[in-house]
Parts: sequence; C-alpha cells; structure tokens
Amino acid sequence: MDFTHRYANLNPNQRRAVDHIDGPVMVVAGPGTGKTELLSMRAAHILRQTDALPETILCLTFTESGSIAMQKRLASIIGRDAYNVSIYTFHAFGSEIMSRYRQYFYHGAEFSPADDLTRHRIVTDILHELPPSNPLKTIMNGRFTTTKGILSSLSDIKRAGLSASELQDILAANQQVIDTAEPLLVAAYGSRVSKATLAALEDTTQQLHHIQEPTPVAGVPRLSSVLLRSLERTCAEAHAHAKTTPPLTAWKNQWLTKDARGNVVLKARQQQPRLHALVTIYQRYQAALQAAELYDFDDMIGQVIHAASTHPELAYELQETYQYIMVDEFQDTNLAQMRLLDILTSSPVHEGNPNLLVVGDDDQAIYGFQGADVGNILQFMEHYPSAELITLTDNYRSVEAILTPARQVITQGTERLEAHLPQLDKTLTAHAQPRSGSTAERVTLPTQAAERAWVAQSIAAKLAAGAPAHEIAVLGRRHADLIALLPYLAQQGIPVSYQQRDNVLEDPLVTQLVLLARVVLLLARGEHDNANALLPELLAHPAWDIAPTTLWQVSLAAYRKRQLWLEVMQTIPATQPLAQWLLSCAQASLVTPLERILDTLVGTTMPQPTTSAGTTHKQHDSTTVGEQGDYSSPLAGYFLAASNQRYLAHIQNLNAIRAALREHQPHQSQPRLGDMLEFIDQCTASGTSITSQQQLGDEATSIRLMSAHASKGLEFDTVYLLDATNTTWGSRVRSPAPTISYPPNLRLRRSTNSAEERLRLFFVGMTRARQQLYITQAEQADSGKELAIADFLAAAPAVHTATHATPNVDGLAPQHTATTEWYSPLLSLPHATMQQYLAGALAQYRLSATHVNAFINVARGGPQAFLLRHLLHMPAATSPHAGYGTAIHAALQFAHDHTRAHGTPPPASAIISTFTKQLARQQLTQQEHAHFRHKGVEALTAFLAHKQASFTPNQQAELSFARQQAQLGPVALTGKVDVATVDETAKTIRVIDYKTSAPLSSWRPSTDYHKIQAHTYRQQLLFYRLLASTAQHWRHYHFAGGELQFIEPTKAGDITSLELGQVTQSELDDFDALLSAIWRHIQALDFPDTSSYSPDYQGVLAFEDDLRAGRI
Repeated sequence: MDFTHRYANLNPNQRRAVDHIDGPVMVVAGPGTGKTELLSMRAAHILRQTDALPETILCLTFTESGSIAMQKRLASIIGRDAYNVSIYTFHAFGSEIMSRYRQYFYHGAEFSPADDLTRHRIVTDILHELPPSNPLKTIMNGRFTTTKGILSSLSDIKRAGLSASELQDILAANQQVIDTAEPLLVAAYGSRVSKATLAALEDTTQQLHHIQEPTPVAGVPRLSSVLLRSLERTCAEAHAHAKTTPPLTAWKNQWLTKDARGNVVLKARQQQPRLHALVTIYQRYQAALQAAELYDFDDMIGQVIHAASTHPELAYELQETYQYIMVDEFQDTNLAQMRLLDILTSSPVHEGNPNLLVVGDDDQAIYGFQGADVGNILQFMEHYPSAELITLTDNYRSVEAILTPARQVITQGTERLEAHLPQLDKTLTAHAQPRSGSTAERVTLPTQAAERAWVAQSIAAKLAAGAPAHEIAVLGRRHADLIALLPYLAQQGIPVSYQQRDNVLEDPLVTQLVLLARVVLLLARGEHDNANALLPELLAHPAWDIAPTTLWQVSLAAYRKRQLWLEVMQTIPATQPLAQWLLSCAQASLVTPLERILDTLVGTTMPQPTTSAGTTHKQHDSTTVGEQGDYSSPLAGYFLAASNQRYLAHIQNLNAIRAALREHQPHQSQPRLGDMLEFIDQCTASGTSITSQQQLGDEATSIRLMSAHASKGLEFDTVYLLDATNTTWGSRVRSPAPTISYPPNLRLRRSTNSAEERLRLFFVGMTRARQQLYITQAEQADSGKELAIADFLAAAPAVHTATHATPNVDGLAPQHTATTEWYSPLLSLPHATMQQYLAGALAQYRLSATHVNAFINVARGGPQAFLLRHLLHMPAATSPHAGYGTAIHAALQFAHDHTRAHGTPPPASAIISTFTKQLARQQLTQQEHAHFRHKGVEALTAFLAHKQASFTPNQQAELSFARQQAQLGPVALTGKVDVATVDETAKTIRVIDYKTSAPLSSWRPSTDYHKIQAHTYRQQLLFYRLLASTAQHWRHYHFAGGELQFIEPTKAGDITSLELGQVTQSELDDFDALLSAIWRHIQALDFPDTSSYSPDYQGVLAFEDDLRAGRI
C-alpha cells in the first residue's frame, strides 16, 4: 500500500502527529493505538515534505526487534531509502557514535568490553584496598557482602550518564539542602503529629522556598525542589483529608527517620555516607577499567555525553547531522538517554523548539529496574511548554470487554499523566469487533496445581475447537510460574514456544563434567584426599553404570584398609578400567589444550597428552594414554544421545562455557583444564551466572509462554495471566532492601517490586489480548499457604468472575518433587544385600551424639545421609569451617593438657601459636587460611582473656568413653567430650563443650537455622549426661552439669556460654526414647526417606516425634 492510501487510513490524531514535523511533539499512545504505523508514516512524510536526506532522520527505539520492525514498515512505504534512515536502539546509537568519532573516545585506543566476572573482580580488589571504616566494606564469612550492590549501583549511575565528579557535585548540593531543611522539618513535626503540625509545615514550606541550591547537572532536579513539591502536595492532601494527620504522618515516614542516637533526621542524610563511598569506588573502578583497556556495556551513552560535553565540535557535528529526531517508548528512557537527547537537540538554531517527536505511554512504563523514569514524560512538557500534545486513544486491538477492566486497573495508579495534565483523557475507545466468546474473566481455583491444570485443559479445548496455537499466550510475572506450568501443558500434548534461559552450571551434563574435571585435576596435582572425597558423588551418577553394590564394596574396603578409593578400584575388575582411565586423564590434563581434554572427558576422543614440541606422548606398549582397555567416558552416550530430549540444550550449554571462558580470557590462546575450573570457581564465588538461551518450540505452530515484560509490543487473540495474587502482583510482594539507596532527586533505579510498576505491568499483560483474557488465581499455594487476589483486581468489577469445575489433578506432574540427591541410587539396595555388607559393622556399632544429630537432621539428609557418611564411610571433603574448628580445638586441648601436666596454663601466645600451626595443616585455600587465621587469633585472644584463668589441673581434655561400655538398655553408646572437670573428692563430673560457631544467647533463638543448632547442641549435652551416668568408670560420679562455651565473642565483645540447666524427667524420657528408636532403625537397616518432612526446625521435631511414637 502506498503512502497516500496509508495516510488516508490514519485517524485524525495520528494524522496530526504525522503532519506536525516542525518543533517538539509528544504523542501519548495507549496500547493498540497504532504508534508503529505513525512513526513510519511520519518519517516518510518528512522526506516527502522537506529536502532532508534519509540519514538526517534519527529514530531511536529500545529493542532490536523494534528497530527492525520500524525499518521494515518504512521500507514498505518508501522503498530502499528506508535503509538510509538512521534507526537505532539507544545503545547501538552510542556504539555507532563511538565508532564513527573514535578520536574522541579512549584517546583513539581500541578498548574491549569487560565481562561480569572481571567487573566483580575489580570491585572486590577496590574493597580490599579501602579502610575498614568505609561503610561499603562489610564482610561475612570472609567475603564482601556489598559487591553485587555496588556493581548494580555503578550500572545505575552510568545509565544516568553521570561521572564520578558529577555525582559528587550532586551530593554536595544535597548536603546543603539537608543541613538547612532538616532542623526546620524536625521543629515543625515536634514530638508528635497533630493538627497544629499542618500550620507549622506550611510555614516551613515558605522558608524552604528561599534555599539557594545550585543545579550541578542538567536533567537532575534539585533536592529542594523535589522536597518542596512533595511537601506542598502533602499539605494540600491534609487540608482535604477528614482527619488532617494521616497524610502528614505518611510524609514523615517517607522522608524522616531516626539515627543511631535516636535523633530525627532526613533519610537523605543517612544515605550520604554510602553514596560518598560509592563515588570513591566509582573513581577507582573507572581508573581500573581504563588501565586494563576495558569498558562497561553501560558506558556507551555516558561516554558520548561526556565527549560531546567536553568537545563542543562533536556536539555541533551531531546536531548538524540529525535534523529530525523521533523516540519510541519514551516512557522507558533513563537519565543518560534524556541527557543525550538534550545534547542532540540543543542547537541554538532551534531556539528551544527542536524537531523532536516522542511517543510513549506512562501506563506502560515497566523498565524502572533499568533506570527508566516515567517522570521524563511530564518533564518533556515542562521543558518544552510549546510542545504539541497529541493523545491516541483509538484502540484497534482489544474488544471493549477487555479495555474496560484494564482501565479500571490502571486508573488506580497514582503516578499517571492524567493526574498532572487536566486536559488529558486517556480512555481507550475499542474499534475491534467482538467475536463469539469474547470475554475478560477472573478464574479462581482452590490450589496452584488446579490453576495450572485448568489453564492447560482450557488451552487444549481451544486448540481442539480450531483456535490457532500461535494466537494463544500465557503470561507470568516470573519465569518460575511459567516453568511450573510446562508439565501440565506437556500432559495435554500442547505445543509450546518458550524462550528458556538456562543457568549453564546447573545443567546435569555440565555438573558431571565439572565434577569429573575436578577429580582429574586433583589427581594430576597429587591432591589425592580431595579427589577421594569427590569420587562417590561422581561415580554414583547413572551415567557411569556402576552397580551400587560395587560402590559399597569400594567404600567399605577403603575404610577397612585405610586406602583411597582409586587404590581399591584398581583391585576390582568392574572398576579397574575406569580407575586407569582417570589416572590417564589426570596425566593428560596438565598439558593437553582445553578443547581436546573436554572432548576426552565428555567421551568423544581419547586423552592424548602432548609435549611442548607438539608430539604425542606414547607409552611403552605404543598405545596412547587413556586407551587401556578401550575405556572412554560414558557422558556423551548418556547425555548426548539423540533419544535424550535435552541433548541440544546440553551441547549449547557446553558451548556457552567455552564461549564465556574465551570472553573472560581473550588473550589466552591455549587454556587448560585448570583455567576452566578456576573460571567456574570464580563465577560461583562471585555469584556470576553463565547463561544460555534456548528457544523451545516453533512460534508459528505453538502457544507462547513468556514473561509479561517480554510480551510488550505483542498481541494475541487469547491471553492467560497467571497467579493474580497479592503476593505475586499486589501489595504483599516483598523484596530485599538495596545495598545503596538514592535521594529523592536522584531516581536512578526504581524497583520492579514497586506497587505502581507491578500495576502497569499487569495492565500491559491485560492489553495484549484481542478477544479473550483469562486472569487465573489460586486460593492456596503449593506450600499450603492461603493466597488472596491482587488488591487492584478487587477494584475492577468489569472483570467477570467465572465459575469453572475444579480439574482433576490426580496423576499430574507434582510441583514439589524433592530434589534427588546424588547418593539416592546407593540407598535402594535390597535389605538382604545391605545386611550382607553391613552385618559386621552393626555388630560393633556404638551410637554417638554426632550420629544422633546426623540421623534426626532432616534439613541435611537425615537417616540417608547418616547411612552414607557413618556406616558406608563414604569419603567427604572437610569444610573450611570444620578445619578451623579442628585447629581451635587442638589449641585448647594443648592448653588443658599443659595445665594438667604443669599445674598452670601455658601463655596465651603459646596457645595461639598452636592454633596457627594446626590451621596451616588444614586443607584451606590461601584466602580461606588468611581469613580463618585472622578470625581465630582474634577469637582466641578474647576467649583466653576471659577464660584462661579458669583452666585447672582437674580438667581433662578430649575425655573418651569409647571403652567405657556405656549402655542405655540395648543401645551401645560412645563419645568424646572436649573437657571434663572432675572433682575426685565430691565425685562429680562436669562437661564443657567448645563451639566455634556464632554464639547463642539462649536455647530459644529466633532463626530457623539457629533453632536446629540449639536443639542439636542441647541433645549433645544430654547425650554426654547419659554417657557419664552409664559409663563403666564414671557411673558412680554425679553429673554436675554441662556447658557450651562459645569461643567467639559477641558483637559487644562478651564471651558467652549456655548451661544445660535443669533437665526435667520428661525431657530425659523423651531423649531416651529417641535414642532407642534411632538404635532400632540402625540395627534394622531401616533408613526412612524424610523428604515429606519440611527441611527446617519443625520438620526435625516432627520427625523425632514420629520416631518415638513408632509412626515411621
């Protein structure tokens, strides 16, 4: 269709926007109002009406798909010239400018992009250099807790186009306002909010008008202006409110708080120290990037702003090049993009009225998390008072039944243009004709499983009735909601198109490959104990096709002979070829390029280590390394077989790791296996994801599953909006507080969890539907928690509440399948087989406190983990904290042994020296050793200052009950206590147990983790009480008490302890019954599956109750 016909089809308001080519224009375009056609037609009209060249028209969009769609539509109107029109995303435009005018950027050097891991490392290095007093230098378990928050804030600042010096200037200006306004506001509010507060605040607003505040950065409002507008609006609301005080209290809660001393202060004051610290980090971060010749993705637009600001000739060149500018999705612009537009349009020739058209809709502003600010739409009208305002309200997409409830939802928002521009009416008029079945329904189901089942069955019915699959979409706020629906759709045989984002390191093939690579590299480096600890998990996987009985045989033989697994495996015919292959791979791994050794480990080639000259090592029998017995890795056959539905995803994820490593080490031409594992470890430690995207299904023949964000710009006949509950979409959504918050005049990041943004996102989802909209909600979550409808839907009566039969969910995919632990295949042996292997061990078995707590702790595997660790003796790596605990206990044992032998304690320096020597023997990384050495020296110094004087010769360290024949009926007991204080005269024994964990102040802590910890600690002391009262030598002694002594001081510097205290007979009886039940289960080789118990404190208690009652 040519221009004339398309122009004739435009409605009057669209035609106004196309015709108005000179001066500023703002088009407020609601959903489905034809803005893409408008933009294309306007570009064509400019070329028809002026002498402008195509390249002087600049169209800026927010997505690549948006720019492609615009160019295609323009080409259909004007032909080949469309490809000369400058159509870019903002980011691509910044990249183009930097490429075209390279002399203005990085001194003409060719910089490379910094990957996420490099960015994380730079910030971590900076934090190491900062003094301990820096408010952003906070550490937990040896790691900085603020790194991610700092990186996020650096992105925020760069998206605003702010340099470190500009941010510093803004903070300095803010400080002046804070110092002036704060005492006035505090005085106005007084000790309590009352009606008199209103008059005081109105007086204060008059005083605040006289604040002389500079405007350091164009586009960033002054704090005094933001404060005044907010306060004046609140005073007006208070006058109109029936009770006056609620708006005043709300303002106070929003703007004021109390500091550590209890003084009322502006919240902006409390934000200042962290923001100043961020400036310092920003300066050093940019210096580090430049030194490494790197740049950030978020640097693009900021660099253009900086270059154009410091080089007027560049700004002039850009202004001359682009005579007509159009911006799509203007509501999603951030501060940097606004500053860039200001540079492009500030030529004096325009006299403040540039040829700039912006198209946007405040009701569809859903990218606040990327720094977008819906306020830019309002600021446009303030900046260009003579701008033409055009509103598009003719909707050609959705029927009235959908637009009416959508309007009822969106008008509940408070941050809307209609509230600020009285002349604006955004009510949409439906032009789409309803078909049979057109509806907007709210469907409530009893459970989330029923909700998913209903959606799947409803879609299946529509497909069966002839509805095109590609015209049906299911939208969710979170990808987790969409993934949970997939099994239900699969059961109905529904074809699905879904853009799935995989965490590569969670891919089963990658998990096995990384585990195998660790074992191989540890063997190559001679770290046999560490390799030994990983072999059970590796070989238990079904890919290796090793019988569980064989692994039992290996484990028990290794424990009995005190040998490594690999040594035992070489003596067993079934595992001997694998053992030889692992050793061959270990030899090859140090010299073979990464790509080749990965192929070997996956199972596509044999390992062939090369010499430095490039020749292949040969053994004396002329076979290449790894060919013994023709063994090759089974991973390829298991994971990459054509029958495996995810084989393409596995391949893509393997390639994603290779690509990510190459991006991180672009100059490393021959990486080795160790480089890959180091890279993966760094990613894991820093929380940096390696991701790959996979398109499931064909969009042309499948229904579409997507997030509500991804649906922007699309439309479908039928839309399902999932999980319309208050905890997903409404006011009950919770999110963690940001590491760094910003003052009210610097809105750099707006959370996706703001109620306003969720409301707008839901509106976007609703208006994707042409004919049918189904909003679904469950009354009960999978966890059993009661759910309520999103509050904004309760105020949208035009959404028809439909009644549907609850679908039968029997046989459908369970939504909370317990995670299958790696050791599960080892625990499914017949009882007779288990008896055969463990009869000897059971005959000599004695129950300890450690075993009791391992058996009952359902949060950590419970009975099955107990079987693996304490009966099968599967090797396991020692955790860094366990190594630290070993060193602390060794030091205290030395102290008590010395006291017992010499009558007086040794010097504290000697005890600490023992600790440092013992710590050096633990298997710790250099960073872990440094952390725990510092931690241990500090803790022991404080502990010994409080407790060393209490060490006495009658205290016996590491008292063992192994040969004391302690019994509770048939239950044979054993154990060892850290310290026993024995009074031979009074015939008493008192037990002390040292703990290196964070100190507990009571037996009833608040967090679930600490509740389990306190519970197991108390049972440990109860067990020691039982040991002392039944042991052969000690049963004639009176148990004088048990005590936990915490080595680490509290935050206040105190050394604390917990006494066992009074023990009731009921508690003793319950504990005895628990031990008896555990003993029966162990002797019967009955290790129940505890996946039905919640992995928390309540789950532990419930399991214990069931054990005692014989219900399990």
